[in-house]
Amino acid sequence: MALPSIDTGRHENTLAVIRSLRDHGPVARIDLGALNGISSATVTSITAELLQQGLIAERPPELPRPTGRGRPKTLIQLAPGAACVICVKLSINEIQLVVGDFAGQITHSEHHIVHTLTMSAANLVTLLEEKISAICGRQLEGFQRLAGICLAVQGVVSSQSGTITWSPALSFRNAPISAQLAERFHCTVLLENDANCIASLLASQPEYAHATNLVVIMLGYGIGMSVLINGVPFVGANGSAAEFGHSKYLPNGALCACGRRGCIEAYASDYALYREATQHLALPAGDSAHPSEQQMQALTQLALTGNPEASRIYAEAGQALGYGIANVLALFNPDLVIITGSGVRGFEAMQTSMHAAIDDALVTELIGATRIESCAWDRDMTCMGAIAMTLDATDAQTLLDSQTVREA
Repeated sequence: MALPSIDTGRHENTLAVIRSLRDHGPVARIDLGALNGISSATVTSITAELLQQGLIAERPPELPRPTGRGRPKTLIQLAPGAACVICVKLSINEIQLVVGDFAGQITHSEHHIVHTLTMSAANLVTLLEEKISAICGRQLEGFQRLAGICLAVQGVVSSQSGTITWSPALSFRNAPISAQLAERFHCTVLLENDANCIASLLASQPEYAHATNLVVIMLGYGIGMSVLINGVPFVGANGSAAEFGHSKYLPNGALCACGRRGCIEAYASDYALYREATQHLALPAGDSAHPSEQQMQALTQLALTGNPEASRIYAEAGQALGYGIANVLALFNPDLVIITGSGVRGFEAMQTSMHAAIDDALVTELIGATRIESCAWDRDMTCMGAIAMTLDATDAQTLLDSQTVREA
């Protein structure tokens, strides 16, 4: 029996239309053609099919033009309920679950405090199945299908095999996770490093479109990094590339959460900053090993207002960060380095010593034209990036499922 033929060009054009609508929001058909380099006739045909399949919807026509000339444009947009994805962000002793609709917008978010460091791999899978099942039961009404799930994890993961190799949030190693969840929920399950999720989202923003060789450094409880070379994440042989936080700043130096000493993370992460500060300053009560946002804001404010000890601590953090970035510049020569994450709250107190360390470490020619910028952490880019990556990975299957339903 012959397999059904697929018009590859048509299929790719259809996916391009879907992704353009997700990136740009409501767009007129003529503009979709210009965005994707396809003819108006092709766009008209593709959008007619997508309308029938329930993947897009038309918005009411725009208001008539003041001159009264010309026909108002009819904008089309993705139908949010056509599909959804679930992102699970796994951090030390916390998981966050987020639902994203077909247009890429968050429709639900919840946090759970759990003791991740005492869990076995089997316990974690059981917990994830329980929490995802609860989300499916309560939050997915009105969606046509669950297209996929993404686990965004601190540490080293193998996206290809779906294995958590090592994470500071977990006590176990080398645990296959994705396949068990895929079997349980009958959908695609991605496993991604959290920094790669952030980099994926930032790389899609118009202001960074020129930076095909991009480095994103995430400051927070830990320190992560993602390297995009020609727009593609560099993950290395087993997913452990770009572990910036665990590269060395000072041999035999401060203790890192990984168990080794002298890592950049042991000086510039939230727990490292707060650990050093508690030895010299009166700070808000709480878990000094896992400082809260309130605790970190209090410490940051001391540094920004000139407290000598706090200023010293942030200056050393900036120096550690700067020497690490100097190595990145020498090795990868990126167009742009973006520093973000919740820890960017203290970037102002770090940046003078950071730039001084870069200048000390490298000749001018190795710094080159690379720009170093900070990006405010005013939204959770980990989950937003994970949603976008999961939708991108599952659009083809969603399209096939919708065609099958229509033809049934």
